[in-house]
Amino acid sequence: MKYGKIRIEDGNLIFSKHMMTNYLPCRDILWVYKRREGVEGGVQKQISTSCLVVVTKRRKRYKFEMTEREIGDCIQLLRALNPNIVTGFPKGSRIPLQSLPNTRDLGALMAEDGRYILLRHLLRSGELYHVSIADQDVLRLDYHLTEVIDFRSKREITDKPDTRIPGAKIHEITILDDETRGITKPVSIPDMIIHFDPVPDEVIHKQYRSFIRDPFCIKQYAQFIDILLHHEEGAVLWHCSAGKDRVGVGTAILLCALGIPRDTIREDYMKTNLYMEEEMQHMVRYMETRTIVDSTIMDKIRLLYKVKGEYLDTVFDTIEEDYGTVDRFLKKALYLTPKAIEALRNKYLV
Repeated sequence: MKYGKIRIEDGNLIFSKHMMTNYLPCRDILWVYKRREGVEGGVQKQISTSCLVVVTKRRKRYKFEMTEREIGDCIQLLRALNPNIVTGFPKGSRIPLQSLPNTRDLGALMAEDGRYILLRHLLRSGELYHVSIADQDVLRLDYHLTEVIDFRSKREITDKPDTRIPGAKIHEITILDDETRGITKPVSIPDMIIHFDPVPDEVIHKQYRSFIRDPFCIKQYAQFIDILLHHEEGAVLWHCSAGKDRVGVGTAILLCALGIPRDTIREDYMKTNLYMEEEMQHMVRYMETRTIVDSTIMDKIRLLYKVKGEYLDTVFDTIEEDYGTVDRFLKKALYLTPKAIEALRNKYLV
């Protein structure tokens, strides 16, 4: 079959480059997606072209111009020849799972050097408690999940143990102890909402500063990065309880190490508010059956399900106050040498 200037025959994608015919086995293709490129030709006219981008397991990227219909047909055939090919351009969006509302693939986020995070390699999430069989199959078969990193406290793990996903090794890397209020949850969420005093915003900012300043927290985040650095095959997933605070900071640190722009990091952090909105509304309706949901109760609920951009600002402000730059923080606090950062980027960027 011919699509634009390429053709697919006998399980190979065949194309010409530098006056030579190249044969790319379809089984070696990792990721394909459509890209539109436009050049403005005046106020009212725009010339645009559609391209099929092909990424191989060796991290090589090829771009082929073709029509939109040809791209769709080509992708369909490639997926038939290699069911493991990843398609699309999600840019860190939520994985559509039944029982996990805040599980996301960081794939396709763009780094400052123009490379992208590989799809189906880096997953952030909330707790993996009572994961449905269907969702387990998605993580195991579609994402080839091989390692899970649990940021929760010992008590949280005991109360809500991870669902064991076949083939996935679990690392317990506690970020905060059981007595830390405002982040960890030593009692049920409804009881916390009813009986606990409201947590002032400054307490949350203080906790976010401690993520950067507390030697134990930093040691644990350094271990998290080290696991990612030595990870071999499949996807790795890290989680806390809701997937917003401990995971939010850990993800921000990782994205900094990968060279992702600050605006993109902030956008990823704030997506929790979108993906946890439905869960929050469920809790509001449940609380209405137990108590009067006034402004105080709503503030407590928001604290458990929402994040604020100011919290992430506190992280970066603390890094700059204590280390001057993010690069110095990565080197001095997390012991990431330039060589280690390069290895991390080569592993997860394409």
